[in-house]
Amino acid sequence: MTSTSTSSAEPKTQSAGRSVARATAGIGALHFVRFLIGFVAQPLIAHNLGFSWPADVYQVSTDIVQRFWLLFEKVVNPAFLPQFIAALKEDGEEEAWKLASTALLILLVLLSGATVLGWAFMPQLVGFLSQKAKGNPQQIALTISAARVLLIGLLALGISSLTYTILNGYKRFVWAAVGDALWKAGVFGGAALAFLLYHKPIGTLVALQKTAPTVLQQTQLLDLGLKSLQLILGGFLIGSVLKLVPHVLAIGPKWRLFRPRLDLSNPRVRTMLALALPLVLGIVISETRGFYLQRLADDPSIQIPASRFALKLSRLINDTFIQVFPYALSIGIFPFLADLARERDRQPLTDLVVRSLRICFFVFVPLTAILIALRSPLLHALWTGGQMSSRETMQIIPPYVAFSLGLTGFACEMMLGQAFYALTRTWAPTLIGLAVSVIWIALARFGVAHLGWGLAAIAGAEAFAKSLKCLIMWALLRPHLGHIQRRNNAYFFAQLVGASLAAALVAIICARLFAPSGAGRAHLLLGVAMSGMAAIGAFVVAARALHIEEMSLVGRRKR
Repeated sequence: MTSTSTSSAEPKTQSAGRSVARATAGIGALHFVRFLIGFVAQPLIAHNLGFSWPADVYQVSTDIVQRFWLLFEKVVNPAFLPQFIAALKEDGEEEAWKLASTALLILLVLLSGATVLGWAFMPQLVGFLSQKAKGNPQQIALTISAARVLLIGLLALGISSLTYTILNGYKRFVWAAVGDALWKAGVFGGAALAFLLYHKPIGTLVALQKTAPTVLQQTQLLDLGLKSLQLILGGFLIGSVLKLVPHVLAIGPKWRLFRPRLDLSNPRVRTMLALALPLVLGIVISETRGFYLQRLADDPSIQIPASRFALKLSRLINDTFIQVFPYALSIGIFPFLADLARERDRQPLTDLVVRSLRICFFVFVPLTAILIALRSPLLHALWTGGQMSSRETMQIIPPYVAFSLGLTGFACEMMLGQAFYALTRTWAPTLIGLAVSVIWIALARFGVAHLGWGLAAIAGAEAFAKSLKCLIMWALLRPHLGHIQRRNNAYFFAQLVGASLAAALVAIICARLFAPSGAGRAHLLLGVAMSGMAAIGAFVVAARALHIEEMSLVGRRKR
């Protein structure tokens, strides 16, 4: 996919590339902090909840609110940002804020409506999502009440989607990303407090249950889990409000340009709404599919008590990597793609899209190989402890591997989607997503109901669907791009696979030496860290020996 630019396009491509690199570095640094905060919180949650039914209450209630929020989050950036940037450059800041003012008022009305409807129909939604859980009225009632309380934060989350995008329009990426870190900090605060208060009694009860379990001990464990759940959900709610605060402060004096007026006659507002329509359709389909898959994960044939929470844990490592790098890259690259698309600079646009895709392959093909090679010691080091037993950790390995196989597809989908949105071709990803969703759900359903693959079927169907979507998106995007060197890219991919296999082999050998089965948690963490570093070192050596172009670029940037 490497493209050859004309000489006139090269300076602009290089300038855009440097700007994207700086933006991605800033966003990536804060998202790495967010990654650390959010990631450390999850083992604490797993320790206190395990696979007990309060874990499913946590998963379902937070998932409902996040899916409501994503209905707005995924529309605002691609529909609003290109028009806001164009207005800033062509019409002036005051006109741009007329667009922002109208967008904010529309958002407030829609968020308020979504909150009211969500509150009113929460019993029906939770009932739809639950299959095994229907046998536990206490679980259903607590899930409904928890989700309703968390809806209080939806207004702040939704507004933060617009303020985040406004800051991106001014290319103030760092302040925009601070809010995400604060949201994770809220969750971490609740999880850490629950861990400090209850981890010792939970550990004592779990140890007693291994020898002579009693009904009283089970009741006490459940009570501690419910107390932990209250603190964790409180942290989630506080974090969702905190997410908005740095955005409001960073926009600062520019709020004086806000006008509380709904101007639907503004041509840019009309264009924004026209762009939003296919996005809304696509996201409704996407989130409806997500809700259905949550229901499927609670299928009675899946012999895991909190199977929806288990599915979340199985994908958490992969999701975190996706959120740290390709998410940061996609946010950083979009304003530059939008500029190039608006100026109709076809070859520089091609160069930027292709370069971003190659970077995704360069990062995630070896990462996939290493993560799969280290699957058992890595997952045991992270999750086993407290109410989370080694047997329960083993149950999430198959879906973890299946999700890992889709890592490169997940990353590339973000880049390709941003390219379509920059070209204002928002219908294409929507229609592709609709077609792929049918295949996705059919595969997941067949794997659970007929093959008995459980959570692995759901994870594998997603990995396959995302990869298929990327192939279709690339095929439709290709006619709008300039020259691309196919032979060079095929050679690059072959080199990358060879270097990644070398890294995986080193990871397997080192894991057997440094992180043997049955070792303690601290021993496993240290062993996995050493094995991972050795595998990365092996990849670097192999990549340099094979003269992979991206490796030489990394070396030049370091110098």
